[in-house]
Amino acid sequence: MTITVQQIQYTTDPSAWRALARGLGLEPLAGGDDVWSEFAGDGVLAIHRVESPNDERTGINLLADGPEALDALERALVGAGASVRRTVLDDIGPLLVVDGPLPMTATASPSAAARAAAPLTVMPIWYGSDVTAQAAIAEAAGLRRRLSSDSGVWIDFTAVGGGAIALHRAEQDGVELSFEYTGDLDALAARLVEAGYEPRIIDEAYNRTLRVARPDGPDLWVNGAQQDLYGYTRSS
Repeated sequence: MTITVQQIQYTTDPSAWRALARGLGLEPLAGGDDVWSEFAGDGVLAIHRVESPNDERTGINLLADGPEALDALERALVGAGASVRRTVLDDIGPLLVVDGPLPMTATASPSAAARAAAPLTVMPIWYGSDVTAQAAIAEAAGLRRRLSSDSGVWIDFTAVGGGAIALHRAEQDGVELSFEYTGDLDALAARLVEAGYEPRIIDEAYNRTLRVARPDGPDLWVNGAQQDLYGYTRSS
């Protein structure tokens, strides 16, 4: 079973998001249109057009490499105590809806094929109060624990097929679209400037972060890969 993390951006302005995806260096996958398009890096960004700003949001979706893998994923999630519903969408096929404790969806997709390493990793961040229960669901889905803060506030996971998910303890539940970058942030900033954007690079305690205006909502964060592990434990 190969799982790939896909973050889905639901937006009323898909063309602006497609331009930003290209500016970030993501590669468009075949078959996209104005309603649905996918861009690959380490993991997959999907852009889905919606009609109302009230429907704009970010979603976490796991891509399984085939129907059998999706069935195995469902069994693993249910076995770990997740609340899972199965439905069928006309243009997608079987869809798993995980209501909790880590809300997300899962589909079978050819986009789940393992990809070559890329410097830009899709890394949706889930904010919630029960990081322990959410981590158990992530591990049941086959994601590999990578970094954990000693305080218990942060845990992140990587997927064999690409992409990552981070869990951040917070009082209010929600998901934030974000990326991690293992390359030269200054070079990425220069690429974005050439594409007409005005990125900023900010020094954080853990590393540098690039911020750039997104078509909707607050700035998009692209975090430099964390090298300083003070206060964190890296899983082997």
